Amino acid sequence: MKKLLSTLLISTVIFGGVQAVAAQDVVGAGDADINISGNLGADNTDPDTLIPETDVDWINVTVPTDTIFYSNGGDTVIKAPKYDIVNNSGRPVKISVKGFSANPSNPTVPGDFNLNLLVDGPATGNAATTPSTELIKSGAPQGPTNELITLANSADQYSKTDPLVPAGTAAKNKATFTYVGSATTTNVVKLKYTLSLRFDAVGF
Repeated sequence: MKKLLSTLLISTVIFGGVQAVAAQDVVGAGDADINISGNLGADNTDPDTLIPETDVDWINVTVPTDTIFYSNGGDTVIKAPKYDIVNNSGRPVKISVKGFSANPSNPTVPGDFNLNLLVDGPATGNAATTPSTELIKSGAPQGPTNELITLANSADQYSKTDPLVPAGTAAKNKATFTYVGSATTTNVVKLKYTLSLRFDAVGF
């Protein structure tokens, strides 16, 4: 039988993500060769690195370890600094709220205590999916689990066809966030909360 070798593009699931691979049909032959490409010490900041699409090994994001919010005595307005989120990865990364919880040792909070998370993509073309997320309403944590923003990769790409920018000049891979809200209190109330974020690599 005549040997027939055809190549086609298929999709296969690898490590929980969809990876496009070339496949060959071997008909009427007793052998086939499979090419192997390796990447020792893979650099996940390089868009050309051989890591399966959407794999967690693409994640390389810088976020703050500690953040604060506060209100001045006699003032109901809650303020906070602005904090940065930077995607250092060679793939875009979707950032979502995974959870929000109060420390069990927190004292009783004012009944009118409200707190929101504000997210902004400073560069044109990377607007926040959810600019404002309710964290606390009437003193009670809300436990949101929504998407916040998708950041471009370290070369300002959302897709493989987007042009690469020179190293260190990316802008769409950054976002800022802060806290706003209000509360009425005549005493100093010290509080602790945990904001958990989820990171998902977006395949090219």
